[in-house]
Amino acid sequence: MSRDMVAGLILQNRRLLLVHNTKYNLRIEPPGGKVEPNETYESAVIRELSEELGLAVSVGSLFGVYPTQTPEGPFNCRMYWCTTTGKPTLKEPDKISQFSWYSLPEIQQFEKAGTLAPNLCTALPDIVPYLTHK
Repeated sequence: MSRDMVAGLILQNRRLLLVHNTKYNLRIEPPGGKVEPNETYESAVIRELSEELGLAVSVGSLFGVYPTQTPEGPFNCRMYWCTTTGKPTLKEPDKISQFSWYSLPEIQQFEKAGTLAPNLCTALPDIVPYLTHK
């Protein structure tokens, strides 16, 4: 049975904010995490981006729901567009080793290297237009 997780998609100059999650080996993914009991998806996005990167975000529309396999089992990852005026800072160095804004070619290199999270691999064709159009 799949559980729910969320991720926040934040774009800046055709670059996507991604974190390097090292909790179970390296996975490069949008910031996010598991939904807690009695928590809305939107509240989970707000909490996770604050916990991981110290960002206060406004959650926009649902981008899509993408199945993913994690070391903890299967999840359905709900990805939301988010905006922020803040600057990310590393808040969970035991889990997130680094973060950066990545272009499409850089993200595709992570995919080829096998370090891009499965849910982002699945979502990437849908995200490409946002990384390539002005």
